[in-house]
Amino acid sequence: MKKLLGELQLLQREVIDIVRAIADENYPQQFHPDLSPIGWHLGHCVYTESYWIREELFNQETTDELLKHLYAPKLSNKQFRGSALPEKTELLEWATITQSENIALLESGFVNNKSHQLLENNYLIHFLIQHYSQHIETMCMVLTEMQIKQLKTIFTTTNNLVAIKPISKIQIIEAGSYNIGSNEKNGYDNERPAQSINLNNYKISTHPVSNAEYLYFIEDGAYSAKQYWSDDGWQWINKNKYKQPHHWHLQNDNNYYGVNHQGAYELEEGHPVHGLSYFEAEAYAKWIGARLPHEYEWEAAARENYLEQTSLVWEWCSNTFHPYENFSAYPYEGYSAPYFDEKHYVLRGGSSYTKKQINRASFRNYYTADKRHMFAGMRLVYD
Repeated sequence: MKKLLGELQLLQREVIDIVRAIADENYPQQFHPDLSPIGWHLGHCVYTESYWIREELFNQETTDELLKHLYAPKLSNKQFRGSALPEKTELLEWATITQSENIALLESGFVNNKSHQLLENNYLIHFLIQHYSQHIETMCMVLTEMQIKQLKTIFTTTNNLVAIKPISKIQIIEAGSYNIGSNEKNGYDNERPAQSINLNNYKISTHPVSNAEYLYFIEDGAYSAKQYWSDDGWQWINKNKYKQPHHWHLQNDNNYYGVNHQGAYELEEGHPVHGLSYFEAEAYAKWIGARLPHEYEWEAAARENYLEQTSLVWEWCSNTFHPYENFSAYPYEGYSAPYFDEKHYVLRGGSSYTKKQINRASFRNYYTADKRHMFAGMRLVYD
């Protein structure tokens, strides 16, 4: 338990440090319509841990209605969150004090052998650790969007990215029964229960699609070739006029460079491409004569240790987010269930920003098909 509390405290401090480091004028800014300001993420994380520890665990009636309406996602509109934030110094002081008090409350619950379902197998600590981990990655998305918006000069590369014709290294997966999901104490409700599924033969790429391979797709004119796109994807690409991944930018000499949370950088040819929507991943797969994996195929291959580079980019899967058989919502009804809507597609793996606490074979991420601000790419399956 002490080790887990130590992990939680490290993540608490990391979120504090991210906010402390950002310039005051950037702290309340919304740099992308799908992302909240940096300061809001800190407030939300502290509000959330306070709710679960103080109200749910200790039955304290301490909810401040102003905090609730600012930091509870369903009660606050993203576009107004920045203007409602307190001053940065005020938020940092409140967050630091509240986090310390919450840790003390958690410790007292264990020391006094408090009986509560949330404490069984240290569930609540695992839940909060993973909640912080997810928001830290989202904060890195915000910082990346800030860098994109504030690019003042065109970055000059010394090693230009050169397109490489895709050649996938393939692993054959034999037809059979495979385990998916998790019954582990730290798993989310959408990973439960663990179960056995049957798969047909398939061939899966050992590596995600690289920057150089994706550049070949671009240079082949695939962004303007209707035959590679679904009807929804074609409508989306024509409406938005995208021509390259979200995290790529073009120099005056028609060479690409990347932008991340630290600013502009040179794209490495072998690094997995990211900044892609489901529509783009789907089109690339069709262009090359492959398809995206079903998430069960991805997890089965990952559990057999057949996949490489699973911690560099999130990987789009072909299926929508859905409940497993005998799904049971926990710790509350609205954590996963509202997203079982046939609109959110699953992503597996994890990016270079993903914390180890959520980087596991059974973890299921999910976004709608049009989103591309995440660190998301793909790998391919061949039948």
